[in-house]
Amino acid sequence: MRRLEPSSGFAASEQPTARPAANRRARRLRRFLLGATALLCLWRLDLAAAQASDSPVNLIADEAGYDQELGVYVARGHVEMAQDDRVVMADTITYNERSKTISASGNVTLLMPSGDTVFANYVDLSDDFQNGVIKSFRALLKDKSRLAAYSAHRVNGTKQILNKAVYTPCLPCKTDPTRQPVWQIKADQVVRDEEAQTITYHGAWMEMWGVPVFYTPFFQHPDVDVKRQSGLLNPTFSVSSGRSGVQLRQPYFVTMGDDKDVTITPIARVMGEPDPAGGVLMGEYRQRVPNGVFTLAASGTYEAEPEDDDEDNRKLRGHVAGQGLFDLSRDWRWGFNFKNTTDRDYLRQYHLGSRRWLEDTLWSEGFFGRSYFEARGYGWQTTDDDLRDDTAPIIAPLLNYNFTSEPGAGGGYWGLDVGMMNLVRREGRDAFRVSMHPSWNLPYTSSWGDVWELNLSVAADLYATNRTDPESDNFDASEDTPTFDGVTGRVFPQGSLKWRYPFVKPGETFTQVLQPIVQLVMSPDCCNTGKIPNEDSRAFEWDDTKVFAPDRFTGLDRVDAGSRVNYGFDWSAYNNSGGRAEVFLGQSYQFIRSRDEPENSGIRSDLTDLVGRVALQPNELLNATYRFRFNVEDAKMKRQEVSLTAGPQEFYGSVNYIHLSDNDDFGSREQIYGSLNTKFLDYWSASAGASYDLVENEVNGLYGGFGYNDECFGFNINAQYSPDGDTDISSGKFAAFVTFTFKNLGDIGASF
Repeated sequence: MRRLEPSSGFAASEQPTARPAANRRARRLRRFLLGATALLCLWRLDLAAAQASDSPVNLIADEAGYDQELGVYVARGHVEMAQDDRVVMADTITYNERSKTISASGNVTLLMPSGDTVFANYVDLSDDFQNGVIKSFRALLKDKSRLAAYSAHRVNGTKQILNKAVYTPCLPCKTDPTRQPVWQIKADQVVRDEEAQTITYHGAWMEMWGVPVFYTPFFQHPDVDVKRQSGLLNPTFSVSSGRSGVQLRQPYFVTMGDDKDVTITPIARVMGEPDPAGGVLMGEYRQRVPNGVFTLAASGTYEAEPEDDDEDNRKLRGHVAGQGLFDLSRDWRWGFNFKNTTDRDYLRQYHLGSRRWLEDTLWSEGFFGRSYFEARGYGWQTTDDDLRDDTAPIIAPLLNYNFTSEPGAGGGYWGLDVGMMNLVRREGRDAFRVSMHPSWNLPYTSSWGDVWELNLSVAADLYATNRTDPESDNFDASEDTPTFDGVTGRVFPQGSLKWRYPFVKPGETFTQVLQPIVQLVMSPDCCNTGKIPNEDSRAFEWDDTKVFAPDRFTGLDRVDAGSRVNYGFDWSAYNNSGGRAEVFLGQSYQFIRSRDEPENSGIRSDLTDLVGRVALQPNELLNATYRFRFNVEDAKMKRQEVSLTAGPQEFYGSVNYIHLSDNDDFGSREQIYGSLNTKFLDYWSASAGASYDLVENEVNGLYGGFGYNDECFGFNINAQYSPDGDTDISSGKFAAFVTFTFKNLGDIGASF
């Protein structure tokens, strides 16, 4: 191995006779080494990096010398040159002073810092690094993609031209490497422009399994190192019956700098209702600012609504949307989120994301020490024909402050929750609430191993309300209904003492844990007066997660009045292979029962419904869970849920069953859903599912999917059937989705 510096001589047989001659040789040697280093950078076109590097060039060769008569420096025989993390290997590397070119020939290999590896038969580069050629060009990129060309030319120092180029990210077939890849792109010529930072294809076509499927005379995309550049994005296509019709959207992306961009998307529609043709122009603006990021979007069209039989009744239709998140300081941040539309059908008609309720939110929150503060404002707009905007609440502001102290004497700690809510409606009940809930908790573990937890709390709430129906939770009372307007409040104390004793029994194959739990909850039977509006505690579900909760309601407008004893046990077992089993049973005895429990809630009698959970997962092939609520007085199941998944990843099925009895909001419900999923032949998959209403004896949903996904290509088709129809994708009962995924190119999809 010989390590050459630009100031050293090259051939051992040539001795310097004078300083000018030595200087000339040093200059020649410097150009040789610089040119050889440029070979290391030719593929990535970062020749400036080679010229600017101060690192020495390490050379390994069987022999090296200088032919003074021909003016050629030569290194031959297993030549390897390295600078920094670049390596070039070849049979021969030469520098010709007269033609001012440097070349490498014979088994040329270039190892790049990016992880790319380039192979060639011959490389030639001018000593000004402006022009060069690579013959029989082949490259293995760092992501295992492959690129090949008959030749690669560097022109005027700014362009690289690949002739007869082929690109594919697909790995060769293991059993037959000569087999055609799943897909590849071929082009007569590919031009990579450093100044414009683009890659342009001339006469390009795509082949799948060796069969041409698409041709384009011209195609251009950003350079491989460019993360953002203006240009067309992938189009999407959808076909729907009725009002949506056939739609094609073609986004165009415009970068406005490193911190902001705009996407403009025209949507063309034909065969829709009531107009046979129409369209939408949509735009989205994104920007990063020093302390956050935000997105604003809007769309619009001028046409008649789908339900209007007269297509001449055109009007402006559209939507606006946005979201943002910003840091105010290390401890504070704020954000917003909004989405609104001109009419109920617009978002569904153009597949722009339509939920039953569109939510507008403005919020701020702070985290400091053991405290948390939030301020929020909410507004809603409905897209459901059966709901009304004028009865939707507007909440501004909603304030909450939570504090938990450091543990004090005996491990006890204080807590404080303070809040304010102002809720108004255009039509219906209004409410203003101020609340303060101090609490004190004391956990204790005795020397015997049993665990105690004492909790004391007081809820103090003040309300100002109007149009409140004292006899019901209806927020839109009729004009004939007597309502309450005024100020009211309450002070509600509550205490609880919880005891549990975990017994652990280890074994050779599995470990068991049995834990009996008893809790006493004490509070007066008061304070849920009808004059206090119920806005946030309307939904109640009695299940295994609520048994040992001192407050079983979800919000603040209803307090969990009365006194009771909660009891139950939790048994679990774990085997050495990771399997587990669990059984939980729980119930409450209410010796001072509240008179305000919800109907059919499971807690309206002295002895509440028995709730439980059984879970079993003996191995990775089976996972089953059963949850229930059983009425002991009527000896009747009120709620049952079954979830079962069985089988290996190659073929597994799942069943979900739910039964609700005498539910106030929905009545009795009983449904079952089943699905089958399979993966076969390495890359293929299929799935199917169905949902059946056992009360109405009808199918209420079907689903099916089929796909192929390998390391470079994916094809997926999914279909669903809903008797209700009118989904966000399709205005009919049936919807289908087809997606093609090409690695490094993106997705192309359509919906029907």
